Amino acid sequence: MAIEGLDAETSHGSGNANANGGGYVDHGWQKVTNPKKQKRQEIAKAKGGKDGEKGASKVSSDSKLFQALEMEAKDRRARLDARLAAPLTSGFDDEDESDDGEAPKAESSAQEADAKKPKVKKPKKPKVSVSEAAAAIDPSDLATFLSDISESFATLPDVQLLRCADYFGRAFSAVSTAQFGWNKILRETPLIKSIEIPLCYIPETVNKMLADWLSQRPAGALSDFMIWILKEILEDAHAHSGSHKSSKVSATPSQKTKVGILILLAIILRRRPDILQQQAQTVRNQFQAPDHLPTLVWAYSQAAQGDLVIGMSLWVHNLLPLAVGKSSTPALRDTVLQFIESVLFANLKKARPVLLNGVSRKGERLVPAASLDSVMRASFPAESARTKAADRFQTVYPIIKELALAGLQNSKTTRPVAQQLLPLSVAALSQDVESLSQEACSNFIWCLSQNSDCYQQWEKLHLDNLKASNYVLSFIRQEFKEVSHRLAPFTQLKKTVQAFRVKHKTILANPQKNHDLEVQVKIADGHCKAILGKLSSFPSCASATLTLAAGAAMAYGFYLLSPDVNPWKWDGWLLLSKTHSLF
Repeated sequence: MAIEGLDAETSHGSGNANANGGGYVDHGWQKVTNPKKQKRQEIAKAKGGKDGEKGASKVSSDSKLFQALEMEAKDRRARLDARLAAPLTSGFDDEDESDDGEAPKAESSAQEADAKKPKVKKPKKPKVSVSEAAAAIDPSDLATFLSDISESFATLPDVQLLRCADYFGRAFSAVSTAQFGWNKILRETPLIKSIEIPLCYIPETVNKMLADWLSQRPAGALSDFMIWILKEILEDAHAHSGSHKSSKVSATPSQKTKVGILILLAIILRRRPDILQQQAQTVRNQFQAPDHLPTLVWAYSQAAQGDLVIGMSLWVHNLLPLAVGKSSTPALRDTVLQFIESVLFANLKKARPVLLNGVSRKGERLVPAASLDSVMRASFPAESARTKAADRFQTVYPIIKELALAGLQNSKTTRPVAQQLLPLSVAALSQDVESLSQEACSNFIWCLSQNSDCYQQWEKLHLDNLKASNYVLSFIRQEFKEVSHRLAPFTQLKKTVQAFRVKHKTILANPQKNHDLEVQVKIADGHCKAILGKLSSFPSCASATLTLAAGAAMAYGFYLLSPDVNPWKWDGWLLLSKTHSLF
């Protein structure tokens, strides 16, 4: 059978194996080999002999490297164990040798104890306030310093000012932003109080010495120095405000305050406010960001402390446009109104004569006609648009109007103002707001009383602004007694009204009529007829009154010039007799 033959072969093969292999016993199994595979392995072995030697050398070198690392790690663990075991008592050693599993706990507790050791804190720098730093300034040292830089840099006033700024920067270098946060002061302190900061901390001796020295520097150097200080302060305030995060390139907030140069700026603006007035246009163009306004208002307030008229000029040209412009906000209006309420008009009884004396400087009006018109519109808005700011504007409007219209009647100072204000008043009358129209009509009548050329302006504007012109004609007609003394003599008024009537007839005679225009023309023509009637009846009454007044004046003049106390022996003229004795 086949199986039997296989067994026979196996037995034979095993016998051969036993015979050939000596003592090897294969237990009847024969090893199967593949000659081709063996040949390929021999060839590969022969080719890779040299690579094998290199690999062996690399393995040996790597093993040596790892052995070194292992030895180093073992030494490090030994040192760590020795350090951890050093503070332990013998009792803990016994517990470590026990088999109850407590050894890891002892090690971890030692590590925790080592980690919880108190860290040595660095000593904190002492907090220095502005008043303490200011009190530490030695007046004699400051005097010596100012004298030295004046001599050393006699021909370089710019360098002198920068050295002075460096001196005060060092004097207040210990004051941190936590002790003197400029943005916070401006935001939380009323303007009437913030204008005294930080100058209120400076000793009077230092203040006077520094003010005298600064006032002797050239105006050009002071002007450039002032712009530099403003730029430094505004950039630092912008960096600390937080708005710089949105910009790609921004200034890094400084941990030191700018209190030193703030003091210098306040002293310069109080002693030389004209420097800021000369640079008002530059300041207005260069610093326009909303977060610049609080610092600028503070600077304008310093100038107002030195010269109230300059402060008013800065308010009119630099601040008022922000409050009445299209981009105005309640916060802007509040800041602008705070300035005029708490700085300029804080003591109106004292401020009014000062401002009236400076209503015109070098041919320029302190309050131009356009500014008066802006304040008037803000003071008398439509009822639907009225806010609290309108009430505040209305409070300051009378003094603004007085400053804008101040001057001798029909003089060189008031005639240009009248010509500028009349067209603005006509535009305000066209708004059809009753309170605004009343005030604009009052200004219109003032313009007519100050400059006869305004009648010619009125003639040109009449037909294009019939509604506004009719309001003025109606006011003159109804309040003739009130306005007659302001418009007398009536030559120009009569001539203008007659010219209106000629224009009315031309329009009414036109076959192509506009119904709305015709209605307004008829209303205006009716007012003109009534006014001409009043003017024609006025001369007889006026002449009689003037004749009587002239006769009384002549008699009183004769009485005053007479050497006799009572030349006509009038016993009843007691008052005049007593008055004569005063002369």
